[in-house]
Amino acid sequence: MMTAQDRKRQERQARRRRIQDAARPVFVERGFARASIEQIAKQAQLSVGAIYLYFQSKEDLYISILETSLEELDGQLAEVRRGDAKARLGAAWTRLSGWVEAEPEMARALAMTSQPGLRAQLTEDVAVGVAGSVSRLREHLGACIADGIHVGAFRSVSPSEVADMLWTAFIGSLAADGVSGNFALPAAHRATLFACVEAGLRAAEAAYVRHAA
Repeated sequence: MMTAQDRKRQERQARRRRIQDAARPVFVERGFARASIEQIAKQAQLSVGAIYLYFQSKEDLYISILETSLEELDGQLAEVRRGDAKARLGAAWTRLSGWVEAEPEMARALAMTSQPGLRAQLTEDVAVGVAGSVSRLREHLGACIADGIHVGAFRSVSPSEVADMLWTAFIGSLAADGVSGNFALPAAHRATLFACVEAGLRAAEAAYVRHAA
């Protein structure tokens, strides 16, 4: 039987989701800088004050939407890990790049998470939620690298360290995209970046095999 507290929690979550659903098209259409809480409140058919009951700042609302998008990406990378072990890392990177092309505004939000001072603008729930989502994505990359090592596709390296390097490179590519102002152009750059990293992993293994022979 649902208690009054459970019902109140569900109502709060539903109102929060309503605000996020209203905010997303506003951010997509206008971008973070030009979107306003007033526009979002109008879209949600709520008062500005009601928005601030659930989100402490425009940044907080913006990044909370990112969390939902990253959860979807998490599911995609989990699916990749059921594929060919030798091809998992490449497939995971392709999914990351595809997400940028499909969700350019969310990619901008992800790039924003590296900005100094952002944490102070976020509620604890949003900060912890996004950090958890990012951690899971990095774990997927590390697992794909470990799987490649296990089947002999890559040399023996620290999967977590290489995953951290790849993730840092990915975030860096988003920052570079932001400078150009267009997330459609650098897709080939991301592919080249990954090809260099993966070739390094494989070339090192090949060199090890030649040395051993």
